[in-house]
Amino acid sequence: MQKQILIPTFVFFSLFLTSCLTLSNSKSSKNFQNKNFINPSKVSVDWNQLYYENHSPQVRQFINYSKATKIALKDYEIPYTYNGTSGNWNTKYLSSKNKIEFMRKNGVDCTRFLWHLYAEQLNLPYNSKYRNAAILSQSFAQKRSTIELKNFIPIKKMKNGFKPKTGDILAFPGHALAVLDPEKCIAIQSTSWFCKKMSANGTCYEAAKGKEAGVTIYKLMNKGDCENGVWKQLDSPKNKFTAGWRHKAFNTWIEKMPNKVTNNKVITLIGYNISNRFIYFPGNPVPGKTSHAVSQITHLNGEKLDVVHIKVPHKAHTGKLKIYWGNQIKPDIKMTLESNQILTIENERMLSSN
Repeated sequence: MQKQILIPTFVFFSLFLTSCLTLSNSKSSKNFQNKNFINPSKVSVDWNQLYYENHSPQVRQFINYSKATKIALKDYEIPYTYNGTSGNWNTKYLSSKNKIEFMRKNGVDCTRFLWHLYAEQLNLPYNSKYRNAAILSQSFAQKRSTIELKNFIPIKKMKNGFKPKTGDILAFPGHALAVLDPEKCIAIQSTSWFCKKMSANGTCYEAAKGKEAGVTIYKLMNKGDCENGVWKQLDSPKNKFTAGWRHKAFNTWIEKMPNKVTNNKVITLIGYNISNRFIYFPGNPVPGKTSHAVSQITHLNGEKLDVVHIKVPHKAHTGKLKIYWGNQIKPDIKMTLESNQILTIENERMLSSN
């Protein structure tokens, strides 16, 4: 009789110069031939619903890239750095013309994949201490902000776990992942271990590990891991999430503004977290500042939107606005987001002469 092979109770990978370590929650069982299995690494994602639920332009870009990654994984895998990440991995990655091809050949660990996702694909300021570097999972797993995490805000932990949004990062010592669909418990990550064959009660009978693992869109299947949008742990009680982070660029955007205005006029903007924010108008190098919120309105998805006023500068011309999402006293145009809508600015003198 041929023996059935089960995944060991603990899977442990300690890799040189990497920071990703996960522990499995696999169990042995002799009677599993007739069980119904699910592959948590092969799940369907409702991309249209995610796009509809998230109005942040940056979060929508995150969704688009995650979708492109899922499609790309059908043709080729992006493996985990099973032999460890060499000291010159970062340098070679930065100099490579095709980042996906580089990771496919050299592998990528969890934190460097997040670096690729946020800094390379979304073109966002990432590590606030080291410009061209990843942030290790040990830093993400800390409950307090560090000098590396100035571009992120912490997510408050609830009594029984975290209630993240799309694009948030959750971590525990040894691993970090990005949340894709918070309500359906789907993440995007690179990992040294993930289950490929799981029973309904959460027992894993087949897993990808080492170089067979890597980048995956993964569903947390167990109720003890994630339920009703509350994320507690990843595959095992030993992998309880200790901290959560949201990039500041995901936390600010303009939702609505006028179609046409004239210079020197005060206009009304509606958006998320836009009270007392610097805004750059096209053609005007010095940013203006919005008022404090004169009121708030509730969006259909339950988010509170600020209603603010700002004066259109004399030199401003037609184009998209750029809103500063940072928290420094002196704004940096590199830390801004463009509005989806174009603001048409008509010259008041030309209008009066007509």
